[in-house]
Amino acid sequence: MGFSKLAWVEGKKLFSQRELYIALFLCTLLFVMNVNALPDSPQSVVFWQEMASVMPYFGYMMIAIIVVVGVSRCMPFEREQEMEEVLVTYKGGRVQLLAVKQFVLFFFCVSIVLFYYGIASIVLLAYASPTGLFTQMGESAPNYLSPNPNWTFAKLMLLEGGYMVVASYIFALFVFLLSLFIKRSVFIMLTAGGIFALGELYEKYIFYYIQTMSGIDYLVYGYTYGLNGIMSFGYLERYVVFSNREVLLLFLCLAAGLFVVNLLLGRRRIRVALGN
Repeated sequence: MGFSKLAWVEGKKLFSQRELYIALFLCTLLFVMNVNALPDSPQSVVFWQEMASVMPYFGYMMIAIIVVVGVSRCMPFEREQEMEEVLVTYKGGRVQLLAVKQFVLFFFCVSIVLFYYGIASIVLLAYASPTGLFTQMGESAPNYLSPNPNWTFAKLMLLEGGYMVVASYIFALFVFLLSLFIKRSVFIMLTAGGIFALGELYEKYIFYYIQTMSGIDYLVYGYTYGLNGIMSFGYLERYVVFSNREVLLLFLCLAAGLFVVNLLLGRRRIRVALGN
């Protein structure tokens, strides 16, 4: 079976999950309810302000949930369907199979991010005037949206969307890594979802009670460069010590590192599980 055909088969497995569409429906409903309606204003720039703010402040949580639900069955699928022998007899080898699964996850993340940006634009366009909508993309983004005063809305949206894809892919590879050690998909969902939920609980509630404690800055950096900060665009806040290029390079290296680790560990785990 060729690479492209195998990718098609793995993609069908991923997108055929009923749980994925149940989660997608519920998360989309919550997302739409939390997209702020535009105020009565003739300025299209308000549209881009809402578009730039909705994903980092709420949308990333919905993306994280969909990633957890979708990726949790990526590896356990063969085990839960009692098809583990296929992993041994596959002619292309275990490494190619693992690589294809991870490549499919990238396109999965791209589709989820684009889907939620599309939902946000549809909701906001119901209130915004289309006149001058694209012209306003050349306007400078407000300081509360962008740490760089030289960024236009076009650059901000491009960076935000691209980084959101890379960040969600890193999170997907992390969930994939968990699936190599946890046999059942439901426990993978609980573990990955619990880790992410604890991060959100810390940032939104616990932090306000312990912010006066010594050493709290290290916890802030831990959140910023952890899974939650990566997903929520927190790595571009003012207190981040790295430049935008350095952050992007760091993300790409992290994604590549997780990809390779998953290949090596996945091949070994499959061989040990099947007694080879």
